Amino acid sequence: MTMLEQIKVLYLNDEQGEFLKYDILADQTGRAALVLVHISLQHQIGQLSWAVWTKVDELSVPLAEETPEAALRLAVAACVDHRASWQK
Repeated sequence: MTMLEQIKVLYLNDEQGEFLKYDILADQTGRAALVLVHISLQHQIGQLSWAVWTKVDELSVPLAEETPEAALRLAVAACVDHRASWQK
């Protein structure tokens, strides 16, 4: 079994103000290993409306970095690159 721990959450938007949520997860060594990417989807039934974060992608973070801090910087950079190129 693999256990991952959430170490950071980023919300990055584009020019239209649409945010993606990035959950950065660390492995047992404390190094960032995986990023879950979510988009907010709006739902409406009659007068009732709500938003739900829905997973749309996963990013793997290479484990080549020596320190947890360097791995986290690499994960954040991967999130920024992903947001810059992501299209609905």
